[in-house]
Amino acid sequence: MKRWTDEKIRALKLPTEQKEKRISVEHGLYLFARCRADGSTSKHWQYRAQVQGKRSWLSLGAFPAVGLAQARTELLKHQVVQEAAKKGEADHPIEEARRQRTKGKTQLTVEDVFNNWIEDKRLGSKRKGGEPVRQRTIDILTENYKADISLALGSTKINRLAPQQIQNCIDSPRKRGAPGAAAHVYRTLRGLINFAMKRHLIEGADPMRGVENPRPYRPAPVNAANDDELVALFKAIAESRLHLSTKLIIQFQLLTGARPTEVRLANWSEIDLQKHQWVIPADRVKSDREFKVHLSDAAIAILQEAQALNGTKIGPVFPGRSSSSVDKMAVARALNRLQDRVTEHGGKALKPHDLRRSFRTLLSRLGVTPHIAELCMNHQEKEIMRRVYDGHDFFTEMRSAWDLAGEHTNTLQKVVQRYIQSANLKPTKVAQGENHG
Repeated sequence: MKRWTDEKIRALKLPTEQKEKRISVEHGLYLFARCRADGSTSKHWQYRAQVQGKRSWLSLGAFPAVGLAQARTELLKHQVVQEAAKKGEADHPIEEARRQRTKGKTQLTVEDVFNNWIEDKRLGSKRKGGEPVRQRTIDILTENYKADISLALGSTKINRLAPQQIQNCIDSPRKRGAPGAAAHVYRTLRGLINFAMKRHLIEGADPMRGVENPRPYRPAPVNAANDDELVALFKAIAESRLHLSTKLIIQFQLLTGARPTEVRLANWSEIDLQKHQWVIPADRVKSDREFKVHLSDAAIAILQEAQALNGTKIGPVFPGRSSSSVDKMAVARALNRLQDRVTEHGGKALKPHDLRRSFRTLLSRLGVTPHIAELCMNHQEKEIMRRVYDGHDFFTEMRSAWDLAGEHTNTLQKVVQRYIQSANLKPTKVAQGENHG
């Protein structure tokens, strides 16, 4: 029999007319060579064995990743197991390999498990008392998965996830300078892996054991406007040709501290001008509970201006085109267009959520206690004992805070009015064809 070496196996080529060939290297060990489409030759080690009177072949790995010496070692291991199988002391290696192949085909991928996890959240969450998780949470998890996890891990079998794969997935957004995204990826994967382990889809150790949590990271400074910067914003708005609905949304958000979407989708059915009250429905509130906002005199004046624009108290408070609510990006585009003019007046660039930050910062400047200011923002009470024992709703104190912010904003608006008069500015009409809604 020919004496084989790694060099001879590497040099082995099939005749032109032959597509594949199984070559005996030594007793029980074979090399299966096959011609690829590009003309190269693939080579795989195989082990020959009899199972229930039928000849079968078991792969021992591909050459050159598995050299001749390693193939011999693997062959000896399988022969030992085969002898034990003849005595009924072990499963035959070929039968075990078949079971593993079948099991591998039925194992769920990371993407399969993610979809199951999301469906489970729709059915109900223990943390929410059995109620389904809100759609916004599902949207965020899905966005995180599609942005940074799907491509890297989606097709990987959940039971074969390795810590290094997970760490690489988390490090990817960190390398592009997005530590916040890295933290979101970690939390998403942590929840996904926990779900898989509870469902016994992962055997053995937790694949995230030893994987670094990217938090804490230093958050960006709060981008909130002070009094002078608010005056600069109001001056720029007064000089602009923005659609009136967009102007009113910006000012209304600064007076209430509500979230951009809560203001943009405000409906007259939620407003009670007589009671100075706006009740935001639960389906539009982050906490999934309706939230009651006191409307200061300044906020009422904004709503009266919106009513005059609409000519009605039915439907959206701040309509865009075709009487529907303004477009989701209308305020963001408006603030971006105003940026140069705001800077000229001594202000700073702001985004829609920065208006909410500016309101919260204003409350602190006006001396509102942090506890009341946070309640005005509809943030959950941080002190657990107060949540458990204190039944007072603090709405009287919150109402005073909103009124204080309204009075202060009116004072700033008077500065703007004097500027308009001194500059002989005339109220501008709505720009025709402005893309506002």
